[in-house]
Amino acid sequence: MIKLFKFLILFISFCNFAFAENENNTIQDIKFNGLQRISVETSLSYLNISIGSVYSDSLSNDAIKNLYSTQLFSDVRSSYDKNILTITLKENPTINLVLFEGNKSKKDEDLISEIKLTERSVFSRSKVKDDVKRLLELYQRSGRLSAQIDPSVELLDNNRINLIFKIDEADVLKVSKISIIGNEVFTDTEIRRIMSTKRSSLLKFWSSDNTYDPDRIEYDKELIKSFYNENGFVNFTFTSSLSQLVKNKFEIIFSVSEGEQFNFGNIDVVTKLKKLDADVIKDLLSNNIGKTFNSEVVKEGTDYIKDAAAAFGFTFIEIDPKMTINNKTKTVDIIFSINEGPKVYVNRININGNTRTTDKVIRRTFNFSEGDAYNKYSIDAAKNKIQSLQFFSKVDIKEVRTEDDDRLDLNVNVEEKSTGSASLGAGYGDTNGSTLTAGLTENNFLGKGQKAKLQASFSSTSTLYDISFTEPYFNNKNLSVRTDFYSKLDDLDNVKYETSTIGFGLSVAFPLSPANRITTKYSLLTTDTKADSDATTYETLLSGTNTVSIIGYNLSIDNRNSPYKPSSGSIFTIDQDLAGVGGTSNYLKNLITYKKYVPIMKTLTAAIKTEFGSINGYSGKYAPVDAMFNIGGKKLRGFKYGKVGPLYGTSFTGGSYYYVISTETNFDLPIEEYDISSSVFLDIGSVWGLDNRYGSIDDQHKVRSSIGINLNWDSAIGPINFVLAEPITNESTDVTDKFSFDIGYNF
Repeated sequence: MIKLFKFLILFISFCNFAFAENENNTIQDIKFNGLQRISVETSLSYLNISIGSVYSDSLSNDAIKNLYSTQLFSDVRSSYDKNILTITLKENPTINLVLFEGNKSKKDEDLISEIKLTERSVFSRSKVKDDVKRLLELYQRSGRLSAQIDPSVELLDNNRINLIFKIDEADVLKVSKISIIGNEVFTDTEIRRIMSTKRSSLLKFWSSDNTYDPDRIEYDKELIKSFYNENGFVNFTFTSSLSQLVKNKFEIIFSVSEGEQFNFGNIDVVTKLKKLDADVIKDLLSNNIGKTFNSEVVKEGTDYIKDAAAAFGFTFIEIDPKMTINNKTKTVDIIFSINEGPKVYVNRININGNTRTTDKVIRRTFNFSEGDAYNKYSIDAAKNKIQSLQFFSKVDIKEVRTEDDDRLDLNVNVEEKSTGSASLGAGYGDTNGSTLTAGLTENNFLGKGQKAKLQASFSSTSTLYDISFTEPYFNNKNLSVRTDFYSKLDDLDNVKYETSTIGFGLSVAFPLSPANRITTKYSLLTTDTKADSDATTYETLLSGTNTVSIIGYNLSIDNRNSPYKPSSGSIFTIDQDLAGVGGTSNYLKNLITYKKYVPIMKTLTAAIKTEFGSINGYSGKYAPVDAMFNIGGKKLRGFKYGKVGPLYGTSFTGGSYYYVISTETNFDLPIEEYDISSSVFLDIGSVWGLDNRYGSIDDQHKVRSSIGINLNWDSAIGPINFVLAEPITNESTDVTDKFSFDIGYNF
């Protein structure tokens, strides 16, 4: 009993001691030393310790780690005395300026956009290391693999610094050689042609395609693999890839295993959508059975099924093309499995990269809004519309899933390009001779999508001054309003008269439907023609002053797959002008054009382009002589412009009627060193029909035609257009032009 009593006394004493010890280690106050910009409240929140906590060394160490992890402090210390926890801090300095030295190939603003440390941000060594890494990656992507960056700081007052990145850019490393090993079916040249990386050559001195970039090499490997898969080689693989530096230039060596060529085997369609007839789809796809396998056909088949499903109202479907490779039979069997997918809605439309163009200009190209049902075709249509604005060098729309399974974000990524401002141009053409153009042209005025032009053009045959302004979305509606003021003086070398014109124009355009658009217009112009003393009878007929007041419209029915580089579909336009609402001339002018595009191959498009025009006076008045139609030049290649048709003395008069029909087949020349797009064309046309002012001259309808090649070279000195044409049918009085070219460049 006595032993038990002693044990209880000892136990109570121990508990009292422990309680007193804990009470003595309780934090009763927390003090901070060294704070300048950061508040006590903010520091306490990072500390994660409150008054009343029991102090321990581990608690103090955790608090120090928490403060260091904020990257706001360069030094953190703690002390504990008489129940007071004291934290002594040294704040990281604030960045006053970020400076770059030695950067010649990169602008400061381009480098700033790559780093996280900016003016007024808090300096930390770890962030500097990350920024140096990002800048080095930027230089390496442009071929400067040996670039070096040395960061340093300049101390200022009030705990501020200037952060300085000293850059040694090093030389750009080019690709001198691209070798393919193991290829038997396709030559090195054929494979190199599809790669984005090119070899260095004298003809590529201005290009960056020959710059060594490891990321682009990986992209090229994907391009090569896709190329082989599209030609039936489903087992194609890279056995190795090597990039070696030889004499300050890289040599790229790809070792490949082509495998054998496969054909399409069985093609089947399985669908759970009752309205979608699997047999009909299967019949349309089965014509590929037995043909060489092409992975692109599988993608096109998937797109075709999506189109067919959309026709029955199935916007949300899942298509799984399951492929089975049969190595024995050298065939690939495909089963298209179709099921109704979950409905998905657009959550947010995020626009990135438009540093100049306002969001509104891009958003109004979409025919849907946030919250609407997702539709792939509407998104593709919007992308085409954004590209057709010609404001951006790159347009990409990414679909990003959100936390909600039924919603996704659309990230619209664009890259701005120059749309005008000051311009100076020079060129030469067979029609107008040497030309100088100067002025202010802006197709995206103030980033609002408006078009403004103040331009003067001078050539050996004419002078033109033109001021115009276009608001494409007047009053925030799809209503385009344009005004024009212009003055023109023509004094052709081969005629004995000069013509001066001054005019004003106003037009309003609006859509009738997604594919149809109408433009209403009014113009008022005055033309004064003065004949020389030795002018011909026809040239004297042109003399005088004529005021023309015109109302008209233009109707466009556009069914092309894209207004930007169309490859299929058609566009039909009707243009009518009625002169006589005031003025001295009465006439009706009609223009009809039709263009049809037919895809032949992925990179080959055939086109047929037709245009027809007529002009006739009324109420006892004739149409002005200078309003007659002329063809030749770009309208009927192989003939001099304005040197075709009825002849009055020694002067070509043009005619009241004309037509031109052109058929073209476009292709690229297989020459790696040049960027030339080409077309083989057949042009047919005629101009005829004059009134009795001209007396009895031969103005009957007679067909002219030509065949040839049109070459367009986007060269280093500017776009060059060559036409090699051979007239097939012509009159002895026509002036032919078997070779013509135009060259021009804006700088």
